[in-house]
Amino acid sequence: MPSTLRALGTAPNDFITWLYADHGQFYNENVKKLEESTQTKREIFAYGLIALNCVYMIIGSWAEFICNLIGVAYPAYVSVKAIRTVGTDDDTVWLIYWTVFGAFSIIDFFASGIMSYFPFYWVAKAAFLLYLYLPQTHGSWMIYHQIIDPLVAHLEKSISGKLPPNVGNMPASTLPPGAFIPQVDENNNNAGKSGQGPPPQ
Repeated sequence: MPSTLRALGTAPNDFITWLYADHGQFYNENVKKLEESTQTKREIFAYGLIALNCVYMIIGSWAEFICNLIGVAYPAYVSVKAIRTVGTDDDTVWLIYWTVFGAFSIIDFFASGIMSYFPFYWVAKAAFLLYLYLPQTHGSWMIYHQIIDPLVAHLEKSISGKLPPNVGNMPASTLPPGAFIPQVDENNNNAGKSGQGPPPQ
């Protein structure tokens, strides 16, 4: 938790650094023109857009769509890039994110009821999704290892021996030729075992 608080403390400076970084000719030229024509720094525009987005997610009819776009667009893009790489470390990072994302998306079923008591639900969820995948926090890593993985391990132990041995294993005949089949360590001694720290930033 202290490391998370420190990361959140540096988030504003990291955000400003990102705004002034090189993001291509189109971004660099147009943002600079906007600053010069309005005599306003780009971070002011950025914070204004964030504030407007938060207000819309409280009163707007597309609040759920915008919230889920925040949680899907960038992670999906980076996940595709991770799949293309040879190593598996980045694959594990984003597989953990999608696992946590899917688990907490169940709460959306009760969103309409929650909104009647807590109108900031979609704003809070958007902030939570950012916390899950931003490299400064790696929130999904902590939640997976402290909540989801122990819960699944407990469920596996409770139903052990009650299911056929091949349940959960995809038959090789259903896979495309040459498909990679990962081997699961029965002792849970894999690279993503509980207790391992988040991936290096």
